[in-house]
Amino acid sequence: MSKQSTHIFVSKAHKWIGLILGIQLLFWTAGGVIMSWIPIEQVRGEHKIAEQPQPPITPDENIMPLSELISAVDGNIVEVRYTKLLGQTVAKVRLDSGKTEIWNTESATPITPISANLALQIAVADYALDNPVLSVEEINETSIDYRRALPVWKVTFDDTENTALYVSPTEGRVVSRRSSVWRLYDFFWMLHIMDYDERHNFNNPLIMATSLFAVLFAISGFFLLYFRLNRRDFKIKLGKAK
Repeated sequence: MSKQSTHIFVSKAHKWIGLILGIQLLFWTAGGVIMSWIPIEQVRGEHKIAEQPQPPITPDENIMPLSELISAVDGNIVEVRYTKLLGQTVAKVRLDSGKTEIWNTESATPITPISANLALQIAVADYALDNPVLSVEEINETSIDYRRALPVWKVTFDDTENTALYVSPTEGRVVSRRSSVWRLYDFFWMLHIMDYDERHNFNNPLIMATSLFAVLFAISGFFLLYFRLNRRDFKIKLGKAK
């Protein structure tokens, strides 16, 4: 291949690669602007988390003995932790199967899976604002908003950010917080990492290929620079300038 034909080939390749990369570079830049301007605490909804002081467990409380709890639970217990849930002392039991159960320590009965009413109370207690609740619904399919363990309770609030709190029926706590700010951030994060399906794989083939093309674009640019510096008219102009 002659020097001129090489120059033409590299020039065309550089232009086509640049055209393809230009769109993605725009997405990367826009995503960088969004992700740098919005505080991550606001994205996670941390500014709307209410403080919930946990009162200590006192000796005079009627708590079921550990031996009774072990006998009542169906499965091999890995860990038992006594804590407070909406002011009530409960036992959080983790089994070797990975399953978590919450037990009422007074009635010796399981609380999980929690009801819609209890999920509502947990969400309201977690929510720092006083906006009303729009809906409480059980979610059984993954979505753009929620991609974790199912089923889950979704509690939606009537605020300017369309806040939705997802409450685990087995853990008895808020496991995800979503809002319009989070959805905007997540959309640009999707464009940034080029994972248009699950939106979390930073090592997907598409972004790997795009990164490779970006390297080729830079290399072809250096080749074109070399050809430009060695063009006859460029040398003549340099000579005249002297």
